[in-house]
Amino acid sequence: MGYLLTKLLPLFVYPLGLSLVLVLTAWLLLWQDRKRPARVLLAMVVVILWVSSTPRFSNWIAGTLESEYPPLSVDSLPNAGAIVLLGGMTHGIVPGTGDVDLSEEVDRLLHAAALYRAGRAPLLLLAGGNAKGYEPEAVSMRRVLTTLGVPGKAMLLEARSRNTRQNAKYSAQILRQRGINRVILVTSAYHMGRALFEFRQQGLTVYPAATDYQVVEGPKTILDWLPQAAALEGTTKSIKEYLGRIVGYILAW
Repeated sequence: MGYLLTKLLPLFVYPLGLSLVLVLTAWLLLWQDRKRPARVLLAMVVVILWVSSTPRFSNWIAGTLESEYPPLSVDSLPNAGAIVLLGGMTHGIVPGTGDVDLSEEVDRLLHAAALYRAGRAPLLLLAGGNAKGYEPEAVSMRRVLTTLGVPGKAMLLEARSRNTRQNAKYSAQILRQRGINRVILVTSAYHMGRALFEFRQQGLTVYPAATDYQVVEGPKTILDWLPQAAALEGTTKSIKEYLGRIVGYILAW
């Protein structure tokens, strides 16, 4: 129940969920013949959805997260006892094929494989569980990494976690059993701040290896100010990260 609440409650803070709440509130006000405040709320909905759906705003808020962790070359990172790869790049198994369906965060997986091949660490710890009855993401990641040439004996699985805080807690338990304290952490740049905080809270020495940057070089056009579904998703993702950081700080305090 606690897990569901942490996933469901924030939905009403994200642009789309907040807009729906405001629309419902406006409808109730209209039902009470309070037209003026209802119009104000509806105007707020238009502004919220328009601004948060523009690539310009989406890139700006993502940039505030990603700029903290600029790209580092594989060779510039120190050696460690293990590379910890956080899940978030698999959608599950494609029916009838046994193949893993990968999301746009697949850069995480490719970056971790590159770090392993470069000899930055002898082990890869794959962190990520799933809902009951579904293949844990750690298992799915192992499937893909095996096809990329990473030997099975080099991979450790943490398949219980359902969020970043649990990623850190359960991963630290596995690492301590092997006497490992220094790790390279691989996750998306926008997510690195929250993940780094949680792993360091476990007493680990952590070197960030950010990847999967959302803000990329490209021409600026008038289209950047027009609403797009992908931009709304990006804005929501960034807001989720800020909320996650706040919750993490509160729980640690």
